Amino acid sequence: MALFGMDVSIYQKNLNYLAIKTAGVHFAMVKASQGHSVNGKAYLFGDKMFETHINGFTKVGIPVGAYHFLTASNLTEAYREADFFLETVKPLRDKIELFLACDAENYNNKYLKGLSRAQLTAIINAFCGRVEAAGFKACHYTNTDHIARFINLDKIDYPVWQAHYMKDGVVCRPNDAGKRLAIHQYRNDGPIPGVAGLYDLNFGYAPLARLIVGARASIMDVTLDYIEKYPTGDEILLQLARALAERRFNPSRNTTHEHLVSFVRGNAALTTDQAAYLNAYRWSEDLFRKLYLGMLAVKKV
Repeated sequence: MALFGMDVSIYQKNLNYLAIKTAGVHFAMVKASQGHSVNGKAYLFGDKMFETHINGFTKVGIPVGAYHFLTASNLTEAYREADFFLETVKPLRDKIELFLACDAENYNNKYLKGLSRAQLTAIINAFCGRVEAAGFKACHYTNTDHIARFINLDKIDYPVWQAHYMKDGVVCRPNDAGKRLAIHQYRNDGPIPGVAGLYDLNFGYAPLARLIVGARASIMDVTLDYIEKYPTGDEILLQLARALAERRFNPSRNTTHEHLVSFVRGNAALTTDQAAYLNAYRWSEDLFRKLYLGMLAVKKV
């Protein structure tokens, strides 16, 4: 399975965020900033819809991340752009649960054209390293053609958000990044049921699900590592992340440990064996209590 998501920028306005939530969108990536203007003279500027989108998605409970369109042609500029990105997201930091992404595309981007594979790879690593040093989780956006021609994917140390579009109506998950594939952008013109317009559509995989589970249920890395070690650990993370992103369940009167195990297993659609594995964890009572609380519907103020 995969989580269903979208990405937006200044080009998407007047969104009905509640309709998007109702349609089953589990996450959104929002453009925050850019280095140089590709066609103009502006340098280091924010996306004018960033705050609106972040507040709109989070108000209806959709987890969000943010991205920066990269134009750095050397390491100094990479650090400068990363710092501006971080300053842009800082006022909304508490609302960002997902990745801060480095969008490095050289199509119509004169600042990246002419860079060698090694140079662009180093710039992406520098940018993402700066982001992680500030306490966020970083990933980088690329596409199948860039992986083939412009970057050294095996030398980039961060999860991958890869554009690889459906062909003849068939979606094929790319395998270039292996288990590091966090997000797969599979359409740039896709419909969302009940929502006007066409959008960039994405599937989210285990590295993204891990962030949702960690953020929504306040679960530490050591516990997430335990979950991932199970043969179907990625599936467990995705199932939990879906339930935690939806947050549509009402509180139970019975909060015994046994009941919370049953609550989480049923509402996250875990198998009996998967639930048993989680219940064998040394801190299982704390784990299931946090998962239960994280899945509850948030009361509207």
